[in-house]
Amino acid sequence: MASPNRPARLNRTLLAVVGLVLLLVGAVGVAAGAGLLRGMLPAVDPGVPLLPAELALPQWATYVAVAGAVVVGLLALRWMIAQARRRPPTETWRLPAAPVDGADRGSTTIDSDDVADAFAADIETYPGVLSAAAALTGPRHRPDLHLEITAGTDVDLADLRGRIAEHALPRLRSAMDIEGLRADLVLRLDTTTADAPAVH
Repeated sequence: MASPNRPARLNRTLLAVVGLVLLLVGAVGVAAGAGLLRGMLPAVDPGVPLLPAELALPQWATYVAVAGAVVVGLLALRWMIAQARRRPPTETWRLPAAPVDGADRGSTTIDSDDVADAFAADIETYPGVLSAAAALTGPRHRPDLHLEITAGTDVDLADLRGRIAEHALPRLRSAMDIEGLRADLVLRLDTTTADAPAVH
């Protein structure tokens, strides 16, 4: 199931790649500095300059360096833009009306954000739930539901999960005529008014 937090997935991937590259470069640097690579690469000598003093770089090398810097800058900009896209894109769903005497009654369009907000408002009526936020992504016949709930520390978590699974989700599927629904739940406990230690 696709995660609603695409920037987090992107960050983990990029950080893993950057970390592996830095580890490799660092290991090679330490090995070269300690002279461990002389047996495999006799030309590697810590006391020898990397570039000969008489070496003259070709004119195109400057343009290549500038182009590389531009590419890196664009990738960094793309990364920054991804951080702002925390909310999944909105979908517009079309709900066909039930035919009457074989006549087509048309259809109704609804924004998936409106459906998600109504669903979250329903969850907020549950005892002990302080706030709820929901997002519905994907096609109407098989959407993904991402639900975040903040509840008090006196809430029975098993009872809350059971009520969502047995009451809220069936109502949502029935109201929207949803064939299949994939859901994930993030539950936070509000300990600001309780003596219990904060849950991280």
